Amino acid sequence: MKDQKLSVSRRHFVASATIAPLALGAAASLVPSSAQADVMKILEDDNVLGDTTAPIAIVEYASLTCGHCGNFHNNILHKIKKDFIDTGKAYLVYRDFPLDRWAFQASVLAHTAGKNRFFPALEILYSKQPQWRDGGNITEDLAEIGKMLGVPRAKFDAALEDQELGERILMDRMVGNNEYGVDSTPSIFINGERFNYYDHFTGDENREWIYEDVKGFLEKLL
Repeated sequence: MKDQKLSVSRRHFVASATIAPLALGAAASLVPSSAQADVMKILEDDNVLGDTTAPIAIVEYASLTCGHCGNFHNNILHKIKKDFIDTGKAYLVYRDFPLDRWAFQASVLAHTAGKNRFFPALEILYSKQPQWRDGGNITEDLAEIGKMLGVPRAKFDAALEDQELGERILMDRMVGNNEYGVDSTPSIFINGERFNYYDHFTGDENREWIYEDVKGFLEKLL
């Protein structure tokens, strides 16, 4: 019954442009606070950047069409990587939380690039987000990015029809919402504690001060 339910959810999701935010909010309100610590548990198919023995665990739920996620990856994460991940102080777990069918397709492409190229794929997809997300033919634009990642068009098309991959992506989203109260992106957990990105959002395109807040928060955990 679980497999059948996931299959139906996937078909509905792929056919829909967005997910109802009210449904997400309602589910999030039912999540017990004790579940927050479990978000740090690394799953077999998680994509991880850094050494998992590092003292700081960062878990990110993100959507590839989300502008705030693009800002985080393009302007903040590379600094976290340099100061904390590359130095063995932290690691990052990225989990899919697609907000619409186009984010779902982009997630499919990132996974199809392969485990070793997953994070480079994210970097390209987020850096080129305005071009492919706001273009006239998103699937075609994603296919062109796929060529840059070594993913032929036929392989990308097949991946879009891969039910197992699709359900794996949507499982991240479902578990994030139902068990950890994720109802917006990016949702970031640091050692199990929710870090509210939007508390610091000002609309400043550079947003350099946000990194200083994150850096200060991380340094206190060392």
